[in-house]
Amino acid sequence: MASYLIDKLEELKSDENKLKEQQRILNEEIELEIEKKRRLELDGTIIKLRTQVSEISKNIEGEIMPDNRYLVLRYGKHNYTQEEQREIQQLNYNNRNPPEMTTLEKFKDNLSKVSQEQRVRLKVQGTQYDNGRKLVMEIPQEIKIYDDIIPIFSTMIGIMKKQEFEIDTLKQKVKLQLKYMENVEKYMENVEKHISRDD
Repeated sequence: MASYLIDKLEELKSDENKLKEQQRILNEEIELEIEKKRRLELDGTIIKLRTQVSEISKNIEGEIMPDNRYLVLRYGKHNYTQEEQREIQQLNYNNRNPPEMTTLEKFKDNLSKVSQEQRVRLKVQGTQYDNGRKLVMEIPQEIKIYDDIIPIFSTMIGIMKKQEFEIDTLKQKVKLQLKYMENVEKYMENVEKHISRDD
């Protein structure tokens, strides 16, 4: 009778271990499905953000800013050749003809060659024109907003992708650790079986 109860107890322990293993597998499957859903949502968010950044970028592409090389020539540090200086001086900046245009990046690069102190001094003096040439010293607010927002969104996309990579790395580590723990448990069971046989 005692051996029957011991056998029954061992059978129940075995069933309990099987149930725990099935429960663990089921939990992993549920977590995987939740993660898949979250990933799809995250990938959708990243794609939407990239699309929005691309659309917003179109608003500031091309030659949209007035050429501000004269400002640099007159008040900034430059390394223009004599020929370039003549060309800049000949550009017609009066209001009758549309001014020469340049890209936002070139405009900002030119602006960086004129010190902030010099730009402030010109503003304080109310100097809007120099020899009939309009001095454009600032990016208009409607363009500046786009220029400020695009890098923020690009950074957010990069952070989201990095977090996704870190989650993947962490999950791989957790899987390896779980596998290691399973192997340790199996090893311990085998050791216990050998010990009980020896007794």
